[in-house]
Amino acid sequence: MVSPLFREVLATHLTLSGMTQKSLSARSRVSQASLSRYLSGKTRPSRPAVDALDTALGTDGLLLEAWKSSVNEELPPFLRDVDYLEREAVRIDLVSPVVVPGLLWSPSYAEAVYRAGRKVVDVERLARMRSNKLGQISATVSVVFPVTALTCVAEPIRTEQVQHLLNLPERVAVHLLPEGTLLMGIPGPMMLFRMRDGREIAASDHLEANAVYGDGVLPRIRELLRDAYALALPSSISRERLMGVVS
Repeated sequence: MVSPLFREVLATHLTLSGMTQKSLSARSRVSQASLSRYLSGKTRPSRPAVDALDTALGTDGLLLEAWKSSVNEELPPFLRDVDYLEREAVRIDLVSPVVVPGLLWSPSYAEAVYRAGRKVVDVERLARMRSNKLGQISATVSVVFPVTALTCVAEPIRTEQVQHLLNLPERVAVHLLPEGTLLMGIPGPMMLFRMRDGREIAASDHLEANAVYGDGVLPRIRELLRDAYALALPSSISRERLMGVVS
């Protein structure tokens, strides 16, 4: 199905154009039956169809942008499973604007996050499982998070988490955001997985689950990643900063 945003933009510009569905179909060469299904939300349009409608309606890319931002490309169910993505990816980029990304949590840091999020059922077991997850995957991992994710937690937790980060395998690169740096465009944890076949899949964390996105959001995700890395310290300097946090 197509999202309400796309349907709204399409319907609004069809009305503004003064065209009927029949005349828009003739001008865009999109069948009237397909156009009716797009407007009702019963069918997800293809990119060529969206391009044709965008041109026919003269929306200067507005319709295309609505499609890109709100149409969730169909992914097989297994590619919507973040656990599967972590296991099968060859590279994972993680950006977290507040805390250390979950894949790099030490046990006590994981417990602290779970308790702060009021996830109080079987916290110790969940924390152990999460802190062991990195050892179960083979991907190259690159992460960005603020140094305040470490300096603002209790000293015992900070010490354990920093030692955990310093002992990570070489395939993991940590990039710290200095104090005073704000990732305004990234409200929550964000992930980009590069799979063995070259495909990229984006995901983000929410209160109770992860959201996995389709290809339409990838250009934006890549730009946000570039922004985050541009603001972060190089991995070598980040390592020095980590050692300074517990010295």
